[in-house]
Amino acid sequence: MKYFPIFQELFESDSIIFMLIGLVLAVFIGIKMNDTRINIISFILTFALYVLCELLFNIHTNYMTELILLFVGTVAIGGIIGFLITTIVVKVRKR
Repeated sequence: MKYFPIFQELFESDSIIFMLIGLVLAVFIGIKMNDTRINIISFILTFALYVLCELLFNIHTNYMTELILLFVGTVAIGGIIGFLITTIVVKVRKR
């Protein structure tokens, strides 16, 4: 069992592009929602999605499933960062 294979793959290959896609989508969605509470809930849900992908990635079924989990997990990492950024931005804009 490997620990954090999606996170490890993020730094070993060019899958950072998928993380940037998730980051841009999360920032766009988070600023459109303009609510701190919903951004925090979205952060928690994307974090749960990332953890689920990490856990399922260690179960070896076939390569297509692992590729899908890698893609979704990497986009979820970008979403985590994006929703953190938008939570801070929305909080500062409301002051």
